[in-house]
Amino acid sequence: MSEATASPAPLMEEALRHFLQKMRRLPDTVVIYRGGVSDSQQEVILEHEMHHPTEGILAAFDRLAEVEGQEPWRSKVSVAYIMVRRSMNIRFMTEEGDNLPSGSYIDEDVIPGLDADNPVRSDFYMISQTYVRGTARPTLYTVLYNTLNFSKMETMQLTYRLCGVYMTFAGKVSTPAPLKYVAKLLSLLSKCNYVPREPTGQLRLWRPNLFFV
Repeated sequence: MSEATASPAPLMEEALRHFLQKMRRLPDTVVIYRGGVSDSQQEVILEHEMHHPTEGILAAFDRLAEVEGQEPWRSKVSVAYIMVRRSMNIRFMTEEGDNLPSGSYIDEDVIPGLDADNPVRSDFYMISQTYVRGTARPTLYTVLYNTLNFSKMETMQLTYRLCGVYMTFAGKVSTPAPLKYVAKLLSLLSKCNYVPREPTGQLRLWRPNLFFV
């Protein structure tokens, strides 16, 4: 299995167990923001990372519920799996030719031919940053799996708010903070000559805070 398609299930189980340990309960809602891939790869990635019978995220939920005795939780937890793509050529402007303000979104007729009444998949562009110079670059969000018990508007509001909690920047960033943290950490790791498979020494204390990688 290639690195790009490595199973996220073990990390998801670890994250949920850590949540259970700290909060003494499991979350009611899990929203997964995944760095985007091309349109041709989306269905393959979705099937592997979400629906694989043993290595998928949903299978990880089932195992965790069985081991921890949380079967009622498994039947109630709501989940969303959202692809996030930044490398887009499309741009949006006001009628006056100005950049759209932070918080602007476009959620109608985003993908030509897509069924607007599809209860699972939905797409929307969002501009979360404020651009003083240059042309605003929107981010494309594609909801490929969705059992959330809140509306599409609330999903967009959650996404926008997560763009404002990146701790190294006071304003809004282009993608939700968890993705920015992952990109930053992977950038740092890529500069290391050697990275062990598991944290060692004092770094073991960091592990609960690195599960999202």
